[in-house]
Amino acid sequence: MTLSKIALISAIAAMIAGPALAQPPTPEERAARFEAADKNKDGKLDKAEFVASLPEAAQAMADQIWSARVDTDGDGFVTREQFMALRMGPPRTQ
Repeated sequence: MTLSKIALISAIAAMIAGPALAQPPTPEERAARFEAADKNKDGKLDKAEFVASLPEAAQAMADQIWSARVDTDGDGFVTREQFMALRMGPPRTQ
């Protein structure tokens, strides 16, 4: 993975995580974010719903990581379970 790709993923994850980067969002906060993003209330997010739920500055970058990180099974949707399993926050360094 290239450094620019890592930086891009970090930026998106940070924007999804919200302003309190020191602490990842609680499961309740993440569930609320999913519910707010699921505009048609079908229990899953399509790409447009997911991208629209992000801050404007992150929307262009989100398109680049949709299939690589968000829609990992390639079905065009992210279920609540998949959304809840996304790691929110900057990548771990070792």
